[in-house]
Amino acid sequence: MNRHAQTPDHSWENDAVWKLLDAAAPITAGPRFVDDTLRAMRLAADEKPWWQRLLSPAPLAGLAAATAALAFAIVPLTRLAPVTVVPVATQESSQAVAIQEIAETETLIAAVDHLDDFSDTELATLIGF
Repeated sequence: MNRHAQTPDHSWENDAVWKLLDAAAPITAGPRFVDDTLRAMRLAADEKPWWQRLLSPAPLAGLAAATAALAFAIVPLTRLAPVTVVPVATQESSQAVAIQEIAETETLIAAVDHLDDFSDTELATLIGF
């Protein structure tokens, strides 16, 4: 029994796959290989990708006609009586502004009392930066 391991040769020439490929018999192309390949390429070149078939003139014309029909169906439905906008009384809006200012002031006072509870971003947002 040999206890000394032999040093393996790690070069690519001694790889098992290459040895199998070297032992395989070469395969030659048939006499019509070139003709068959060119014919397959010509047939594949005639086929359009799905997105070109979708965007060709015939489907686009159908899509345009369907869109026009839909638009003509919806336009008469949208002609309703005009909506009149009634302005809000200025007294109510000034009261809302005053309440908003009081709420913002109270929030800032609460934030000053508890600075550790807020991140820098939240404090900057409260201040208005």
